[in-house]
Amino acid sequence: MLGRQNPVIRRLRTLRRDGDARREAGVLLAEGIHLTREALSSNASFETVVVSPGIHTHAEGPALLQELARRDVCPLETTDSVLASLQDVRSPQPILSVVRTPTFGVDWLVERNPPFVLVVAGIQDPGNLGSLIRTSEAAGVGGLIQLRGGVDPFHPRAVRGSMGSIFRLPTAVMETDPCLATLQRQGRTRVGAAAGAGTTLREFQWKDPAALFLGSEGSGLPATLLGAMDQRVTIPLASTVESLSVGAAAAVLLFDRAARRST
Repeated sequence: MLGRQNPVIRRLRTLRRDGDARREAGVLLAEGIHLTREALSSNASFETVVVSPGIHTHAEGPALLQELARRDVCPLETTDSVLASLQDVRSPQPILSVVRTPTFGVDWLVERNPPFVLVVAGIQDPGNLGSLIRTSEAAGVGGLIQLRGGVDPFHPRAVRGSMGSIFRLPTAVMETDPCLATLQRQGRTRVGAAAGAGTTLREFQWKDPAALFLGSEGSGLPATLLGAMDQRVTIPLASTVESLSVGAAAAVLLFDRAARRST
């Protein structure tokens, strides 16, 4: 059993709280059975897996351990209390996996050239970003770009909020100017979501290749970024409501585009 001062546990504690340490190591933390299974099904590369005795009595635990064994992944054991101390959820999970981070940058955007991408600026809540990643995959988006200055997309709560989409949806962190320049070279229409300052969604025409820009939870896209957009789109709201949350706005816009493309 690994104790609290074991080097593996101490490293996990560092990775949980330190984004720089995660980036330097090129890993993310996948908490729980669901995320570990999602990593397995996405053929992710495992570095370390730590389990507590609860894994053996969990309904899905034995089958998951067998699948890990088939992938030549040998979990290390610790106590329930130690593993719980490495998680910030109300109901700690009996497994914590250290998984190699999928790496995507400008090369991904240029080489794969997906028809439609989502670009987010200033998102500070990791749970919100994780939900955006999940929504993007569900709506058929080709990838997500987080402009530098926002929260780490591989923060444990972002990974948890993505429900496994982080392993499949290309997700990159880019500086603003190189991102805008790359999108322009690709001939993409840069569409900014703006509250009350663009073409209403009912009248807006989605045309690929394109990139939809969404701003922060509170203030939306900054004026400098809005000024760089080719088009602006607005979700019509009742006069008593000023704006939607970034997650709700993303869902409305992305699924509107997906629905129109399917008709």
